[in-house]
Amino acid sequence: MATSDEDRLTVVNVVASTRVAEELNLPDIAIQLNCEYEPEQFPGVVYRVVDPKLAILMFRSGRAVCTGGKNEDNIHTGIERMIGDLRAAGIETWDLKDVTIEVQNMVATFALHYPDAYTGGPNNPNGVAKFDDQNIHVIEVGQDPLELRLATDEEKADDSIPTRKLRGGDPLAGLPRRLNLNHLTFHLPFDKVEYEPEQFPGLIYRLDYPKVVCLIFGSGKMVITGARHKDEILEAVEIIQDELADLL
Repeated sequence: MATSDEDRLTVVNVVASTRVAEELNLPDIAIQLNCEYEPEQFPGVVYRVVDPKLAILMFRSGRAVCTGGKNEDNIHTGIERMIGDLRAAGIETWDLKDVTIEVQNMVATFALHYPDAYTGGPNNPNGVAKFDDQNIHVIEVGQDPLELRLATDEEKADDSIPTRKLRGGDPLAGLPRRLNLNHLTFHLPFDKVEYEPEQFPGLIYRLDYPKVVCLIFGSGKMVITGARHKDEILEAVEIIQDELADLL
């Protein structure tokens, strides 16, 4: 079954900022809530949420920065819980309804796949892998060993799930596309691309709109950062896939 761009997109971190009070007494908060506070090293208190797993940095100005969320609901849950704990400890904050939360950055991963209608050209008309690939883990779908899908990181780590590595002759449709990054530099706007493999293994591609930065790796994986909404990430993915259509 074909997967959509959104299905292959994983948001790995959402960073948001807010302000919860006119001023916060950080030493008092550190004692009352048993938070990390080392002002010689960092000027904020670190408040941690276990579920969802978040870290919220509180500053004397009343501002707070939340990081580690996988979506905006995580962020709102964490801020609400923090305000509740502050108030329960007798520390004055604004009402939750008066608190504005703004997403500052979203980081997501995405894999550039072979299209589902892929055929491999005159030397590989069936679009199959020519060699074994130890870096790509797949799962056989149903009873057909030629119907494959990419295994997630969680599935690869779970010994009870029968994953295997890509073998020569396996169909490529819908699987990650290995990329020649040197070749890509000639297909993307030269003034938007940085590629210095001696310093960093990925190609850096900066889009003007949406204003995001994409890190593209030879494995076909991408990291997109700088977006404030998930729609911006999906738009960036669509732009890159269009620009690389002849290669992908």
